[in-house]
Amino acid sequence: MAVRLSREPGHYSVLLYETGWLDPALIAPELARVMKLPRSDMVRACRLQRGIVFEGAERHKADEAVQVLASFGVQALSVPDDEVPIMPRPVLVSLSHIEKAGFATPSISGAGLPKLWEWTHLAQFAAGILIDPNALTPGLFETVDDGFSEVEDRQTVAARQLERARSRVFPLADEISNAGKEVGAALEAALSGKPANVETEVEGFGKVGTVIDLMFTRPFERLRVTGSGRVTGIEHTGSRARNLYQAVTQIAAYAPDATQPGATIALAHGADSGEYVFEDLGQFDSYSRWAYFWRLKRASEFENERKADSANG
Repeated sequence: MAVRLSREPGHYSVLLYETGWLDPALIAPELARVMKLPRSDMVRACRLQRGIVFEGAERHKADEAVQVLASFGVQALSVPDDEVPIMPRPVLVSLSHIEKAGFATPSISGAGLPKLWEWTHLAQFAAGILIDPNALTPGLFETVDDGFSEVEDRQTVAARQLERARSRVFPLADEISNAGKEVGAALEAALSGKPANVETEVEGFGKVGTVIDLMFTRPFERLRVTGSGRVTGIEHTGSRARNLYQAVTQIAAYAPDATQPGATIALAHGADSGEYVFEDLGQFDSYSRWAYFWRLKRASEFENERKADSANG
């Protein structure tokens, strides 16, 4: 998630043009220098960011941070905090159905909330895989008791852990291809009368979670479907990652005009990637806000260009 430095009005945020890895070992010291903050704060900002580096900075410091990032070949911009959209609180959907006419939600009710959300009103949909918290901790502190005392040793360990986080690529293609094995295991279990031994964990990621956020404009609501929710209209399997892939692929086909962040596109193509992997919902929310900011900005720029062309014509 984005690090917030201050909640006072009149402050600025720094956003990347494209999401990507910010090397804390190289960039954090320079950001700490211009921001006049502890290096640990900037290491955290680099590691957790998914498009929004930080919020709540003084304007001149945010501008200097943009220059620092540019010196490392990273394009970013500084904008007032109030221009970064605040997403509506998600409405959790426990039962839903994906159909050609729209997204059906028989499990939710409320004033002004329809039972069928038309795809033409879908502004953005983002999706991601959430790492099992238990899979994040192994190896992180396993060398603490080994007696490391030299600064160089500690730096080596830290660098190794950062590189491990950077190279965390989810094996989605394998998850998709394993569908046949699950069917075979289920049939064998049915014939033998034993419970099916279906693998529910992904090596290196643990028991993953999944999330889909659907941002509709009429009405203006954000619907959220997690791995514990039931989605009909797709082929369900024992793999949450594969179920997510099926749902994203179906929605993308029905709502081609909706904004799809890079993470969603990678999921829809069944690609092995780290772009759609998130440590928690907070980091996913930050990524969704970043994507929605660019949707609004591009729409505003397009409208300004249209007005300029009309005036000149």
